[in-house]
Amino acid sequence: MTTLSLEEACHYLWREEITDWGSYDYVQNHTYISKGTDLVGFVPRGTGIIKMFNTPKKSWSVARRKFRKFTKKDIKRVIDMQNGSNKPLEF
Repeated sequence: MTTLSLEEACHYLWREEITDWGSYDYVQNHTYISKGTDLVGFVPRGTGIIKMFNTPKKSWSVARRKFRKFTKKDIKRVIDMQNGSNKPLEF
């Protein structure tokens, strides 16, 4: 688990995946954190736990997937959840 301040977190692009996987309902959509084209971390669906990679993932692609970009308010909710707020992560 990585602790990010709101100021640090806002330097990244946060995207919540909303891809409909059809009959593959076991595939989970997570929130992805990127800088440019590199994937630097993610938040597993519904956990509020930010997981940052030691080295950015260069082979990550958004092709054929659908995303919703997070606003500063959305990012703040994840940060608050990580810091002990009891609010569920429903966007």
